[in-house]
Amino acid sequence: MTGRGTFRVRLSMYDWPEVHDVTRDLEAALQAALTDALGLDPAEARAWPEEGDLVAAWCHPDVLLTQTCGYPLTHALKDRVRLIGAPHYAAPGCDGPNYCSQIVVRQDSGIEKLEDLRGRRAAFNGLDSQSGMNAFRHSVAPLAGGQPYFSQVICSGGHLNSLRAVAEDKADVACIDAVCWNLACREIPDLAARLTPIARTASVPVLPFITSLRFSDGEADLITDTVAAVLTTPATEECRTRLGIRGFSRLTVDDYAGILEMERQAEALGYPVLA
Repeated sequence: MTGRGTFRVRLSMYDWPEVHDVTRDLEAALQAALTDALGLDPAEARAWPEEGDLVAAWCHPDVLLTQTCGYPLTHALKDRVRLIGAPHYAAPGCDGPNYCSQIVVRQDSGIEKLEDLRGRRAAFNGLDSQSGMNAFRHSVAPLAGGQPYFSQVICSGGHLNSLRAVAEDKADVACIDAVCWNLACREIPDLAARLTPIARTASVPVLPFITSLRFSDGEADLITDTVAAVLTTPATEECRTRLGIRGFSRLTVDDYAGILEMERQAEALGYPVLA
């Protein structure tokens, strides 16, 4: 095929400690299937670069398969990676290849609706997150009146950190990827029990699977078909059930246009920054 080695398949976006083992199992299944389908040399597969800039890693020509977020796909990664498609997740707020975010508060906070959040402390996972930032901004923008809506905005570095910040009264609200919220409910029930969703954001396609631009159209089609087979075969059912994956859809970048539209709508309402 391409005549050079690749990074091993890496699915880090939902690789919480609680599901680390089954994430590795699914990565191994995808790696084996793609190695066979593309005629790659297993000895030339290299470890994923865990350290360093994540955007640079996503754009590296030796990426075989990884998962990114829709917001980078439409911004920092635009025209720099090849979109394969997206999994289907079995979580409340997910429908086929689409998902939303759950806006979560403490059970005992007295907060019942978005309008109750004015002047509260908000946590979000990162500036380049669709689920934690862009969807949150879009939900709050109609209420903000072009002014800061929160008394404090805290960048936590991850959805699990945001959930803990709210549970520990370091923040009052966070916007959590529906897949992450479902993981928390299943895998960390003591944490989830201290929290409750009060609203859902608009839906867009879930976190996309990508590969390198170095692969030809034919190779990319083969990668897509192989991934779809692995994510639907009974052989991976056990690990997929733990990860909440029950299917796969081939998508195009145009399918992610809703992310840009959410951003545009917030800006049009005078709310370009989550604040």
